[in-house]
Amino acid sequence: MPEGHTIHALADRLVRAFGERPVEVTSPQGRFAADAALLDGRVLEGALADGKHLFVDIDDRILHVHLGLIGTFPVIPFERRPPEPVGAVRLRLVGEGHYADLRGPMVCALIDEQARESVRSALGPDPLDPKADPQLALARLRRTGRGIGALLMDQAVVAGV
Repeated sequence: MPEGHTIHALADRLVRAFGERPVEVTSPQGRFAADAALLDGRVLEGALADGKHLFVDIDDRILHVHLGLIGTFPVIPFERRPPEPVGAVRLRLVGEGHYADLRGPMVCALIDEQARESVRSALGPDPLDPKADPQLALARLRRTGRGIGALLMDQAVVAGV
């Protein structure tokens, strides 16, 4: 399973490859086709990782991705045009010189700001977020008799480990 640092790096790669420019959005597999059509041609304004959750802001829309156990979302450069999708590609982003194919995610959904805040509020502090409050995690760690390994894997205690 991709951990939090992997999702933070993915958010950075998405912004570097596609940020502040319109993106072509498709769903070669077809399972995300209606929502992909709503995103197609819009500007990718930013991407944010919160623990293992990725939120991609495309104009006024929010794409929520959680890779789960088997998901991948590599950002790949190309010279003339991207290759044809291979396998079950849920979502494809294409921009100037890069494409990204999302495969096997646990979550791939368009959500609103209220849903994003609902996901974020259920998470513990993300250790890679400089604005996160570590005292919240410490308070949650102290309130339980569970082992430290189990607590570190609990996303409500610490997000992204």
